[in-house]
Amino acid sequence: MDIVKSYSARSFFWILFFMALLCILIDGALYTALDYLALKLPEIQGIDMNLNDLRLPLEMTRQYFIPVSAAVFLFTSLLMWLCCRLSLAKLVKKQVPVPKADEKPRPSDEAEKKERERSDQRLFLHMLSVLQREGRLLDFFSENLDEYEDEDIGAAVRDIHDKCKKVMGKYIETEAVVDTEEEEKMTVEPGFDPNAIKLTGNVVGNPPFTGIVRHRGWKVKKLEMPTLSGTRDAKIIAPAEVEIE
Repeated sequence: MDIVKSYSARSFFWILFFMALLCILIDGALYTALDYLALKLPEIQGIDMNLNDLRLPLEMTRQYFIPVSAAVFLFTSLLMWLCCRLSLAKLVKKQVPVPKADEKPRPSDEAEKKERERSDQRLFLHMLSVLQREGRLLDFFSENLDEYEDEDIGAAVRDIHDKCKKVMGKYIETEAVVDTEEEEKMTVEPGFDPNAIKLTGNVVGNPPFTGIVRHRGWKVKKLEMPTLSGTRDAKIIAPAEVEIE
């Protein structure tokens, strides 16, 4: 894990730094104290000691104690670093759930957003494709109606309306947003949803408001969109039809 690796590098440096500083302070203080005693003890009355005897502890400290203590401090530093690293790794594993062997890792939020947008786009194009297949809706929109009489257009629209209505009823069931009939008075109470009710006209002050219902609105009561496979190109709304002679 990146967090564990980053922490391991930093903790190793600081643990080694402070342990080396502690080792230098302890060894330096001990060596300075022995050197001071070697200089002061011969001056004390009643103590008969040879100078070489006094220098012997200093030499042993320099040759043996300092290297051994440095090795001990280094080993202790490595042991402390290893314990800290293992403790952090266990803590991170507890906080971050590990996916099971048969479970795919969770994608990032950005990938989820893009996948959701692609799915919404494919469902929209699928609905448009069904409207074209069943009711020839796109063919009707692409026609130049100036070439037809009103009676011909009315007959075509009636047929397209019936077929497209059947398609919509197959996937989507709708209902009015408000129960009040159009052109009747309605009171909009405080706390209304502005996404569901759009106020027009002389809107002044705070609700409740009383007005005329110009449109009852539409909302989805039931939605049953199909699950689309990823093999078909969703951009192909309707394939070209070629009759082979």
